[in-house]
Amino acid sequence: MAFVSCPECGSKSLRVSRLRGFREKLRSAIGILPFRCRQCEHRFRAAIWSLSSIRYARCPKCLRMELSTWSEQYYHPPATTLLWLRLGATPYRCDFCRCNFVSFRACKEKFSWRRRKQAQAG
Repeated sequence: MAFVSCPECGSKSLRVSRLRGFREKLRSAIGILPFRCRQCEHRFRAAIWSLSSIRYARCPKCLRMELSTWSEQYYHPPATTLLWLRLGATPYRCDFCRCNFVSFRACKEKFSWRRRKQAQAG
């Protein structure tokens, strides 16, 4: 998550924290999520949506936008996911955290192992 960093220590090693109460659930609906720093364990809230990226799909676990797709042939989704697929949602997979999900939003960046290896080497 390059767009959010810990206000205490400045680390970018974060995870999305559990939602506590009705207010946090309401805030999460408009894009303000609770995070916890993996370095100093500080818990804070931050906005994840910008107007330029609101129309693109994001991984629900790690919030990355580099996604690939998955097939029902190799993955057997739950009934609610199948319903969304039948209504026209696109099946996406985050290859960083291995999360399969569906979304009606478009994919901004296609995941590429070649691009990831080049970024690690450079």
